[in-house]
Amino acid sequence: MTPDLSIMLLRFGAACAGSIACALVLDWLLRRAALRWPALAAHRSVWLLAQATVALVFVLACAPLPRAAVAPTLALPPAALQPISAMPDDAAPAASPADTGAAPVTAIDPATQALRWLPAAWLAVYLAGFAWHAARRLQARRHWRRLLRHHAQPIDAAALLASPAFTPRQRRIVARSRLVVCGTELAVSPMLLGLARPRLLLPAHLSALDVAQQRLIVEHELTHWRRLDPLWLSVSGICTLLFWFNRPLRALDTSLRAAVELGCDDAVLAGRAAGERQGYAAALVAQLRLQLQGQACAAPAFGSLGVEDRILRMRAARPPRLSARGRLLVGAGALGFAALGAALQPAFSVAAVPPALAAIATAPEPWRYPLDQVRATMLYGVRSPSVPAGNHGVDFAAKRGTPVRAVAAGTVVEAAIHPAWGNYVRIDHGGGVSSLLIHLERASVAYGQRVAGGDVIGLSGASGRAATGPHLHLEYWRDGRRLDPQAMLADLSDRATPHALARRRAQGNPIPLDQ
Repeated sequence: MTPDLSIMLLRFGAACAGSIACALVLDWLLRRAALRWPALAAHRSVWLLAQATVALVFVLACAPLPRAAVAPTLALPPAALQPISAMPDDAAPAASPADTGAAPVTAIDPATQALRWLPAAWLAVYLAGFAWHAARRLQARRHWRRLLRHHAQPIDAAALLASPAFTPRQRRIVARSRLVVCGTELAVSPMLLGLARPRLLLPAHLSALDVAQQRLIVEHELTHWRRLDPLWLSVSGICTLLFWFNRPLRALDTSLRAAVELGCDDAVLAGRAAGERQGYAAALVAQLRLQLQGQACAAPAFGSLGVEDRILRMRAARPPRLSARGRLLVGAGALGFAALGAALQPAFSVAAVPPALAAIATAPEPWRYPLDQVRATMLYGVRSPSVPAGNHGVDFAAKRGTPVRAVAAGTVVEAAIHPAWGNYVRIDHGGGVSSLLIHLERASVAYGQRVAGGDVIGLSGASGRAATGPHLHLEYWRDGRRLDPQAMLADLSDRATPHALARRRAQGNPIPLDQ
């Protein structure tokens, strides 16, 4: 796991936790506000906006944006972001400090270990939970498809024209909306199914109601369609699926479904007389009674609302409504809450080295050779079939298992595995200077470890895709650029083989020293 990936996973985990806190606060605030202003309970836009706010806080927390000054900054231990392969418990056992002469490796505390593993573990849990909830929804969708296939029969135009449950205006709405009306013998609630191919499902037991009540129930479902309620409920369902772990967000979804029903009631009853209001309430109560007699589940319209409160609202001559000013205030409050929630998300920073190991000389000391027996077989800039662009360092002949030493004092900033380099160690020597030693058989130092010049940092080998055989490759880096190691090893030409010198003279040093 690279440090950048670790930071991304930490951001993801923090964003998940922040979304839970945001949804919890919003749900509490809106429920309290609905007690003071009952109109909020019937406005789906309020609850949709609350869910959008939670999603926005999550996205802003995951995005690599600069945090406001109010955001806490968590300085992580560098070892928490170090690749697992770089730690002493690597697959290749590291030599003991007594054998290598290196300083003992500081043990990693449990909190640091948790920071290394928990973000990745949470991502695995999130993906597993998402897959499980998605599978359940897919199973429910297949259930309704089977119901429509085996227990519902489309009602043709002639039968629809003869049905007393539809007024001429309702028939025109059905035709214009291309709704397929289906009848079923099952004791279910009237409902709309599907978005791309919408169907209006009407149970046969509605015929037990009088004509006026049937038409009011049909009007209720058609009003849902005109208000695009199935679309908004689908959007909310996708949101709750993505945030399956967020139980307060599910409470917001429940409140949205209640608001959809209350808003639909208000739209159906707008401008109607008191007698029609009472008949509408009686129709929905009768529909619920018929379902219960058929041993079916309660209608979705009543499932979580409370029948008594809903009927009282139906009978009110002027149910409370939210003014345009109130909607504007709610929208502005939601945007402000989202900005505040994102600003309060923690930012993560990592020091280059642990504070106890940060004392490095500002001026790099002259380098010593990384091997006791030095024989340079390829110099900097020389091209070969294996490195057609030119060698970016110096290759030294070294048998497998030869001790490799630090060229100068510094701090290990990388000790990991690379597909091309194999096992490698990078040491920061201060002043923007670092050395990179690759193709090791194994590394015997760990990230953040302080080493002195001449300390054994690993054993030579032939690891990595770019290795053509056992040898040691040394690179000199300064301020993020590769330079010729001969600038730090003045007598390198005296340690090079005649063949290596001849190849460099023949190619004329194709890579300048400041590349």
